[in-house]
Amino acid sequence: MSQEYNEWYWRLYRWVRWELPYQHKYIKYGVKNLYKWFWVIWKDRDWDYYYIFQVLKFKLEKQSKHLNKYGSQRDAELMMTCVRLINKLQNEEYYQEYYDSRPMNNEMMHRCQAQHNKAKRLLFHILNERIDSWWD
Repeated sequence: MSQEYNEWYWRLYRWVRWELPYQHKYIKYGVKNLYKWFWVIWKDRDWDYYYIFQVLKFKLEKQSKHLNKYGSQRDAELMMTCVRLINKLQNEEYYQEYYDSRPMNNEMMHRCQAQHNKAKRLLFHILNERIDSWWD
């Protein structure tokens, strides 16, 4: 684009022509998002991976519902699989067997840790392979 079309009046013209007619929709959608995300952000802390997973889980749940309705059923199922994996990682379900066992031994601890790490690898493998195609 030439220098002339980068002047402020051309940028203003393009904004008025192409963006202004949709501003009411953008504002409405933005306010809805603020409402939906309020409690997720309110409860967010900078302490550990639990809260990173919480944000990711919320986003995946929202997008899964949207894709289930308007897009790919398979992608929505994969997103919900990721949500279930995140729940297991957050709740440390794989360590529950170790905590419940008496006496606690290292072999069981290593097995539980391996299951936990396998779930984490699977979660990020799914995200790595499929996230670029998750749009409607």
